Amino acid sequence: MMMGMTIFTFVHVLISLAGIVSGLIVLFGLFAGKRLDGWTAFFLVTTVATSVTGFMFPYHGFTPGIGVGIGFDGSAGGRDPRTLST
Repeated sequence: MMMGMTIFTFVHVLISLAGIVSGLIVLFGLFAGKRLDGWTAFFLVTTVATSVTGFMFPYHGFTPGIGVGIGFDGSAGGRDPRTLST
């Protein structure tokens, strides 16, 4: 089981890094006044995938990381999650 969890953690980190890098690309595109629809979609997909895989880790009880994850995922900044792509 440990080897499987190590691979899962590695994949989770890769997805997270892809989300961070694509988010920075989108941010710099915004600063430049350019719409980067493909990068924005990739950012949203990797961000959601990071959240989903983060909740798949085994845990015991409530942790601060879970609280933060629920806070961000549940509220989506006070917006309906379906409106993230608009």
